[in-house]
Formats: sequence, structure tokens, C-alpha cells
Amino acid sequence: MSNTNDLELPYNLNELISDEGLVEIHIGDVNLPTGQIIASDPFFTTEQRPFLRTVEPDKYPVYIHVAEVDDLHHRIAYAKIKFRTDEPTKWVLAITDDISPEELDELEEDEFYGFPVESGLAAFLDAETAAQFTAKIDKLEETNPEGNFYDDVLSPEFMEYSGKNNFSRELGDWNDHKISADSDNNVIMFASGWGDGYYPAYWGLNDNGDVIELVIDFLLDEFDDLDDEEDDDFEE
Repeated sequence: MSNTNDLELPYNLNELISDEGLVEIHIGDVNLPTGQIIASDPFFTTEQRPFLRTVEPDKYPVYIHVAEVDDLHHRIAYAKIKFRTDEPTKWVLAITDDISPEELDELEEDEFYGFPVESGLAAFLDAETAAQFTAKIDKLEETNPEGNFYDDVLSPEFMEYSGKNNFSRELGDWNDHKISADSDNNVIMFASGWGDGYYPAYWGLNDNGDVIELVIDFLLDEFDDLDDEEDDDFEE
């Protein structure tokens, strides 16, 4: 795994992701044939660069941490790839391979580099898989200009894969999309918290600097804080 400590910013994720109110669910294993990971809206994977830090090529389990909004409503607060079974002791901001040290220096205390979501979905996938997935979408559009990849392909998969889970909506909140029957490459997709936005990812490391996990934070707590502020303003 490449050492990029000089280009990463520390962050404390421990108390947030260890919240006892969150439910952890294993939603599949992502195949990483090159070890170059992309976290992205699945429909914009070609625009999103892979992370600067790489991992050993292999298959790794993907988990989501689900927060209960009310008795019949849950939202995904975090999504992570787990590389080792032990627990991280620190986290650093995961930056893509096109971010310079000068750009990092310009970040204010509460700012971060992340990735945009415009479809209400996020995903983990390998850089090799991203090119294959884009080609698959393009092929459907060429053969059926009136078609829609989400409606025609992904929507039935989501419903079948997770729609019956007690912590998912009926339309399905996560999915393991296979690129083809003769390939192990896949895209692990999941609903992005409250929907569209701009989200950071963090590498979880142990004391030796080994990578334990990669976590996307969907900033549910920040949305809750905004809702509380709006309620206070309304009461005034």
C-alpha cells in the first residue's frame, strides 16, 4: 500500500462511526483487481479520479452503517471497505491522485475534498471496473436510445438485492452490480445518506500506518444539525 502520509489530513471518526445506534450490515465484497479505488456517484465514475493511496489487489468486504430515522425509516450514515479485521486507531482524509499538496494547504479547518453525488447513489469500485461500467452504460444507450440504465438494469437489481431487508426501503438501498457473468469485477452501490451532496472519505489506519478500512461519511449528523437550526429559527 502506498505511503502518502505527507499528503493526508487527520480526522477523528471514532466516536461517530462507533455510535451504538448504528446498525452494521455486510452488503457484498468488492473486487479490486488493480487496488486503485474509486468512491463516486455510479453514473459519474469516469469523472472521478481514484484515491492516491492504493491497496493490494483482492476482494474485500463492504459494510454500511445504518441510522434509524424513525421506526419505519432508515438512512445509510457510513459505507466502508474493510481491509483488515482489526480496528483503526486514527483516520486521515482520503484524497484522489489529482490533489496537490498546495491544494490541501488551502483547505480551511472544516473543509474537505470529496466526491459529488447527483443520483442519490454512491459506490465503491476499482479503476478498471469503472471503465467497464461506463462502457456498459454507453452500450445500452447505443442499442436502445430510449432506454435508461437505472430503470432498465439497476432498479430491478436493487429491489431484488436489498428491497426486502428490514433496514432498506422497498426500492432497495444497496446493490452488488456485476459487470458481466464472466468477470469478478463489480460495483457495490448504496443510497447516499439523505441523497445528493458532496461527501468525504477517510482511510482508517492502525498505529503502524497500515490501512484497516476506507470509510465514506454521508454527513447525517450535519444534516441533523441544520434541521435543528432551521427549527430554532422557525420557533423564533
